[in-house]
Amino acid sequence: MGFLHAAEQLGSMEQSNGLEPYLMFPFGKEGKIIMVYLDVADPNADVLDIQGIKKMELADHKDASEMKLKYLYRKKAGSNIKWGFSPIHFIGRPKKNTEKNRELLIGDTGNWVENTKTHFNKIRNRLLQDYEKEGAFAEGSVDNIMTDMEVKVEAIVENWVSNEPHLIIFGADKDGEFLYPGEIPAFVYYFQKKIKQSLIGKKSMKLRQRCTMCGKVDTGMTTLSKVFKFSTADKVNFLPGLDKKLAGSTFPICTDCFEKISAGRERIERLYSNSSVIPGLHMWVIPEAVGGEDDEHFKYLIVNKMDQQKIGESLTTLGDIREERYLSRLAREGQGLIFHFLFLEKIKAQELVHLMVEDVPPERLAFLEAKWKEAMTSVFGDVSSGLALDWAVKSLYITLSKYAGQSKGDRIVMRDFTIRTLGKMLRGERLPVATFKGIIVSRAACLVYETPKWDDVKKNMLYAQVWVEFMQRVNEGVA
Repeated sequence: MGFLHAAEQLGSMEQSNGLEPYLMFPFGKEGKIIMVYLDVADPNADVLDIQGIKKMELADHKDASEMKLKYLYRKKAGSNIKWGFSPIHFIGRPKKNTEKNRELLIGDTGNWVENTKTHFNKIRNRLLQDYEKEGAFAEGSVDNIMTDMEVKVEAIVENWVSNEPHLIIFGADKDGEFLYPGEIPAFVYYFQKKIKQSLIGKKSMKLRQRCTMCGKVDTGMTTLSKVFKFSTADKVNFLPGLDKKLAGSTFPICTDCFEKISAGRERIERLYSNSSVIPGLHMWVIPEAVGGEDDEHFKYLIVNKMDQQKIGESLTTLGDIREERYLSRLAREGQGLIFHFLFLEKIKAQELVHLMVEDVPPERLAFLEAKWKEAMTSVFGDVSSGLALDWAVKSLYITLSKYAGQSKGDRIVMRDFTIRTLGKMLRGERLPVATFKGIIVSRAACLVYETPKWDDVKKNMLYAQVWVEFMQRVNEGVA
């Protein structure tokens, strides 16, 4: 529960209201937005009568707080559903070939109506059509939009060139200015309607339940799985034993707690997530205040000691020189906080948790960093880089993967060993130095044979020695 309380605490400091707790930014960092100016007679009407498209423009993604409400974005409830919360369609990064980009939009023959893999087909059938079905668009509006989309396809191709992720967002033209979805009442009402349908089923509207977080008893509860997809009703690990009828009874939470946890998750993914430690996995480092209920003090700790440096900007390569490191800063300045570490893998709709370590004090991080510095200097001598705990965490899998060679199966084994070792480090347990030595010795020949440059072989062997030194020094300090 520590992790959930931390997420709730982070969400509480957002001071959001209305729809904001349910929203997120379309992109975590940089991205490009192709704005489609819809030709609407009255953008404030309950039902939008769309005659077509006036123009398209390219803009940068903005992460200012007010833009979250304007984008009105929330991830789709599932990969196979034929509607979205927001009139936004992601088209990804462009290919190097312009003709290939055009094919992705309308197909190689231009018959996008029949080609279900094209972006135009998905925009029509898996996004816009439901707006007309639900009464947000007047009849014939989708046909008018797609007719003009086809005419203006070259405008999309011309704007889809920067090597950044792109999306198409539908808004309205008002005297030459672009109205975002969050500024158009019909889109806002559609979003509200879909949120209610998605989060609170018909049965939950009548069933009285107790919120697992705050203890409140009421109807209209939703479930934690609407925020974290750690279990899904059709998987074996679903608690009620594959009975989908009991899905609403699994970890019910009230609307207030849902909004806080949902806002907390958005903040975690935006500020405290990193995907470069272990390929394919996301590492979350979630702070929680301890030693009092002073909300202002917690906000000071978070804003001044964590938000100033995003985790994704700190876990970098050994050659990068930075004055501050994320985990190093937490070790030095994290007094008053404890940390929850989560390593998860996103597999379609499910989020598979490989490791969760709760209640890690900053003193433990400081201890680990001190031992890492000792190990680095004992092997490499007087060095000025690679001494941060951030690099220690990242270097373990990098080192082990070199000994796995080209085998995908061996890399998975090395990944799992890395996860278990990091878990022991964070929990303050003894590290498996003998097992690590056995892996290195048995696979040294593979490293030499499959590594073309001898300097790389030498460097990887030295890093393996650093890890042996580090593990031994940590074990000496662990009871």
